[in-house]
Amino acid sequence: MAGIFVNLTEETLHSEHLCCAISDKKHQCGVDLKRAWLTDRISEGHVFRKLNEKGKVFIEYAPLETAWVPIVGKNYIYIYCLWVSGSFKNKGHGRELLQYCIEDAKGKNKSGICIISSKKKKPFISDKKFFQKFGFEPVDEKCLAYSAELKV
Repeated sequence: MAGIFVNLTEETLHSEHLCCAISDKKHQCGVDLKRAWLTDRISEGHVFRKLNEKGKVFIEYAPLETAWVPIVGKNYIYIYCLWVSGSFKNKGHGRELLQYCIEDAKGKNKSGICIISSKKKKPFISDKKFFQKFGFEPVDEKCLAYSAELKV
C-alpha cells in the first residue's frame, strides 16, 4: 500500500503534524522544543519525512557530519529514527521510507547509510533485522552501529 509522504520544510514545520513520541498535547513543551531543534537542523540537511496522515510513520536522517550521535565518519547519512506504528504496520511504509532515504543518499553521492541499533529489539530503537534485509551489516559491536554501502 503506497502512501502519500511529505518532507517537513522550514515553511511547513510549524503547520504539519509532528509524528514522533512526544507529539501528544500532554507533551506540548517537548513538541515545541523538537520543532525549534528541527528548524536549525533542516538547514544542515536534516530530513524529516512522514506519511501525510495522523500517525507515527516517519523517518528522520541527516548527514553524519552534522548528526548528534557518537559515530565518526564522512560522507554517510545517519538515520536517527525510522518508525511505523499501530495500524500502519505491515503495509510497506517502512520499506518505502528507507528506500527514499537510500535514493536520497545516492542522489547526494553519499558513501553509505548508518544507524545505531541494539542486540535485542527495544522501544525507540530501530530493529536491526529490518535493516539487515536491506544489506546493512554490523560495523561496530560496542555501539551496535550498522551500515550499508551504497552501490550507484
